[in-house]
This record gives sequence, C-alpha cells and structure tokens, in this order.
Amino acid sequence: MVLTQRDWLQVRDAASLLGVSEKTLRNWDKAGKLRPARHPINGYRIYRAADLHELKRELNRPTYFQESLDLGPPMGPASVSTAVAEPQPAVRKKPVDDGSMHWRAEVALDPKHRPQLWNKPSSTVRRDWRKYPQEAHVLDEDCRRYRRLTPSEIAVLQGFDNILAKNTGFSDRQVIAALGNAVPPQMARAVMEGVCQIKSFKKHTSIEVCAGIGGLARGAAEVGFKHLSCLDIDPVCVQFLKRMPELKNSEISSDDLRYARLDRFKGKVGLLSGGPPCQPWSSGGLRRGSEDDRDVLGEMPNLICDIEPECFVFENVAGLTTGQNKSYFEKLMKKLQEPGPALRYGVLAAKLNAADFGVPQVRERVFIIGFRDEPAVKVHRCFDAIWSARTHRDPTISDATRSEWRTVGEAIGGLQDPGGWKSWFGNAIPADNFWNDE
Repeated sequence: MVLTQRDWLQVRDAASLLGVSEKTLRNWDKAGKLRPARHPINGYRIYRAADLHELKRELNRPTYFQESLDLGPPMGPASVSTAVAEPQPAVRKKPVDDGSMHWRAEVALDPKHRPQLWNKPSSTVRRDWRKYPQEAHVLDEDCRRYRRLTPSEIAVLQGFDNILAKNTGFSDRQVIAALGNAVPPQMARAVMEGVCQIKSFKKHTSIEVCAGIGGLARGAAEVGFKHLSCLDIDPVCVQFLKRMPELKNSEISSDDLRYARLDRFKGKVGLLSGGPPCQPWSSGGLRRGSEDDRDVLGEMPNLICDIEPECFVFENVAGLTTGQNKSYFEKLMKKLQEPGPALRYGVLAAKLNAADFGVPQVRERVFIIGFRDEPAVKVHRCFDAIWSARTHRDPTISDATRSEWRTVGEAIGGLQDPGGWKSWFGNAIPADNFWNDE
C-alpha cells in the first residue's frame, strides 16, 4: 500500500490544519477523542485528511454540545504481524446531545477553569476561549444547566456590541481568539479621557500598534484623535479594524511592527498607543518574557525614538510587573523614560480593572503612560483622573457613589438564548469564581 501526503497527514500538519497544538492532538489521542492510525513502516501517528477536514467543519459549527468521537482503536502491539498493516479508516459517530456534562466534576470545578456564574462578573476573557475550556461556558441562574458562550456573548463580556461578532466571514474560533486579546472600549475611553484631561496636545493624531480589533483605537477616537495608521499582524484583526467607521480614513496594515517603516511619521504624532502581545508575560502562557519571540513590548523604546510622539499609552497583563518579570519591567520603564538622545518622558504605570469601568468582566491590566518633556508627577495626575472615572465597584467594597460590578446575566440576559443547555451536576460554584493575574 502507498500512503500519499495528500490523503494522510503527520501530527505537525494535522495540528496546523485544525489550529491546535501537537500536544493537544496527543492529549486527544490519550483521551480517546481523536485517535490516529499508525504509519505501517515507522509507526508515527498519521491522520486521514478527509477525517480532519470533517472534524474542522464540526469544530467551526456553532453547536453547543461536545461531540462524541470514535476514530477507531489505536494500533498497538497486538496489531503487529508480518504483513504491512493498513491504517484503519476513521469512523465518526453522529453527535448526540443527551444532556450529560462534558467533564468530570473535578475538572468542571478546576479553580482556574470553571464555568461563568450568571450572577457574577465573568473571569478574564482569553484568546484560548476559542478552544472552549470550561470558563468559556456559563451556568444558568440556578446552577442547574450550562452551555457554551457564543461569540456574540463573549463580545458583550468584553464591552463591545454583540453585532461586532456577527457576519464576520470568520469561524467562531477565529472571532473568539480576536476578542480575547481586545482592550474593552469602556476602559480605553476612561484612560484616553484621563490623558486628555491632563495633557495638552499640539497634534491630535494617533498611531496604534498591535491594535487587535481596535479597543484602544475606539477610546482614542472618542476623545478626538485621528488615526494616521493602525497595525496588527493578525489578518483577522485587520479585517475588524477595516470595519471600524472611526478608521475609514486611516492606513490599516498587517505589517510586522518590527519591520514597519513608521519613522516617516516622526514629529507628526500626538499619541502612540497599543497592546503589545501579552503571552510572554501572562500566567496563562509559558512566561518566557523577553526570550519569547512575541516580545514586541521591548521594541517600544525604539519605536518611540523613531516617532517621537507627544504621549504614549501601552496596555499589558498585570503579570508584567510581578515575579520573574519584575526585573524586565523595571529595565523597560527606564528605557521608556529615555528612549533616545535628548528625548525624555515622564513615565508611570498603574493597574486598572475593566470591571470598575462597567465591563462585566474581572480583567486587570497594566497601563503604561508617558508624557514627552513632562514630569512623572503629571502622569500621576492623569492616573488620578482615570481612577476618579470609575463607575463600578467590587461588591465587597462599600461605596455609595458607584454601582456594583456588572454580572454576566445583566450583560447577556437580554440576548437571544442560543440553546444547547446541558445538565450541571448540581453543586454550586464558590463565589470567588474569577481570577485576575492572567
């Protein structure tokens, strides 16, 4: 028998096709969810291309239950014979929603991966929600049923209109991944209003780098900045940016920031903003920091030197300032203060929580703000202004001037119920169903 590359794929190629890691494929194999055949000569895992394409179509469908997969038994020692073994074809069972849970109880209640509570704010929306972990699901108000959150609902939890996630031309997984990296618009607007309240600008022009789907850009546009250019290397995010009416006259590009020629805007920019990739610093990632290829944050001093903006605003995960990342953060702050010869900025950083600004999600982020030729004390006044703009509070804090944090139910309860509810095992989830240091 001849195995052609067209009909069968190795682990690496199969993972690329499905948009998952090789480790995920191996875990699926161990769990019996997606079992490969074995190459008759070298014994390597191989996957039938037709089966992978079928699975990819199923994964991208807006279904709200776990499919039961049986792709045939693995070929082990009992299968060995003197004849060359032919890979067994995969057999898919028709998915059946019997109302049972996806996970064992101990998995469902994993402290970092629990479904969202209807009467609590969401935990931090992440890019990895595209893989539908437990926290990408929601329990009903009585904790008796649960289901997947739809892309539109996740958009609302991030502070966007639910329409943002509709008719995009992308798969649900691609949309969720783009949403997971976004800066909630309400938080962005509060930051930009605080900046403009304290800082006087000669030029109300802006450049946004690592723009994602435009959360920060929306905030800047709402306070009067005109974007000269917006960059994001993700083609999905670029399409979201092109749909923004605020950017209709802006240059939008998917160029890699490290190779983009932005020095042509030198002396023309009031605000430089962006959310450089946070995975190098996130507790949910590998925490490789500056050794990670995605460490674009370390390029910001050079970019500032090239553009010489009047002000810069960068957003990143809270983990950037703590633990093993603290030393890197301190060095970065010094470089931002003096990014080039005769170029000085007053720079401070502060941690903000999106839930304090009316976003139905506990999402702590670090904002780094710098004012050219201004003392750091002026940036401190800027953060005081942002702090004063908070509209909501932790329910455990007494403050009659602010409302309690918005909940998942308040945010998505008015949307159409997509169905797909499954039975929860009946135990309530502890109230501390969220985490911040993501």
